[in-house]
Amino acid sequence: TGHISAVKGLAISKTSPYLFSVADDKMVKCWDLETNQVIRHYHGHLSGVYSCALHPRLDILFSGGRDGTVRVWDMRTKNQIHCMAGHNHTVHTIAAQAAEPQVISGSQDCTIRLWDLRKGQSLKTLTNHK
Repeated sequence: TGHISAVKGLAISKTSPYLFSVADDKMVKCWDLETNQVIRHYHGHLSGVYSCALHPRLDILFSGGRDGTVRVWDMRTKNQIHCMAGHNHTVHTIAAQAAEPQVISGSQDCTIRLWDLRKGQSLKTLTNHK
């Protein structure tokens, strides 16, 4: 079944027929685009989820939301690898790349954070976006 509240973000896999969606219902879902069915749910956010991104080389999904966290998921096992805290407000955008830093997030707290994917910790915070 689909989301029960507003869909806030989407990410499409470049290597498989999967679409990932996030919503105000605290849910992260994986859709199989060949069957148009939800095949996986990722549970962990404490409030609405507003952004998602896929790592370009690894089977890793990132999600961010109103709880101020960026969560890192193993796409295959559905296990949460990291819950990266540091933002003081909603995470509205996430970018992923193969080079370091592999994960970058932007928040309503007017900061951009660069994350260490291996350690699950913030490397640097960019401020002055007020």
